Amino acid sequence: MNKLLSLIFFCFFTTTVFSQNTTFLHKGTSYPAITFTFTTYVTYDNDPRLLPDKDVNVTIAKKGSAGYIELSLIIKSDKELCDYFHKCGIFGDISLDMANGKKITCKDLGISDFIEGKATAVYQLTAQDMLLLQQSNIEIINFSMQTFSEKASYQAANFHHFYSETPDEFTKKKERVETTKVPELMKLLK
Repeated sequence: MNKLLSLIFFCFFTTTVFSQNTTFLHKGTSYPAITFTFTTYVTYDNDPRLLPDKDVNVTIAKKGSAGYIELSLIIKSDKELCDYFHKCGIFGDISLDMANGKKITCKDLGISDFIEGKATAVYQLTAQDMLLLQQSNIEIINFSMQTFSEKASYQAANFHHFYSETPDEFTKKKERVETTKVPELMKLLK
C-alpha cells in the first residue's frame, strides 16, 4: 500500500513539475516557452459567430535574447469553406499594449495557418521586446482576423473568468476575473 501511495505521489509530483516546462517548436528547433490565455472583448458587428468572447491562446518562446509570440484561437464559422479555400485566419501585424503605456509591434512574417477551425500565427520578438515583456504586463493584444467572406480587427484583453464553488470575499460572487502576470511568467524562460 505504501509503495502504491509513493508511486501515485511520484507521478503527481513529476507531472506537476514538468508540466510547467512548455516548449515551442519552430522550423524543427525547440525553444523554452510560456503559455497563457487572453479573452476577446469585442465582437464582430456583421457576424457574431466569429469571435464573441473567445479565448486567444498566447505562447511566448525564447530564442537567445529574442523570441517568438504565437496567437491561436478556434473559429467555428465558415470552417468548411475556410478549410477548403485556405482564406481564413489571423493576418497582418499585431501590437501589444503594455501596462506602462508602451507598445510592441510585431510585423507579419506570413507564418500563419488555419486547420480544422483553429487559426494560428507566429511573430518575432526582438531582444528589446523580450526585455519590455519582463518589465511590464501586457494589457491588450490587437490583431486582425479573416473568415471566408469578412475581415475585422480585434482586441484580446488580459483577463479570464473563473467560477468557484465558494463566493469571493470581496464581491460575494462565485465568478471572478483574473489577469495574467506576464512578467512573472517571463522569469520561467531560461
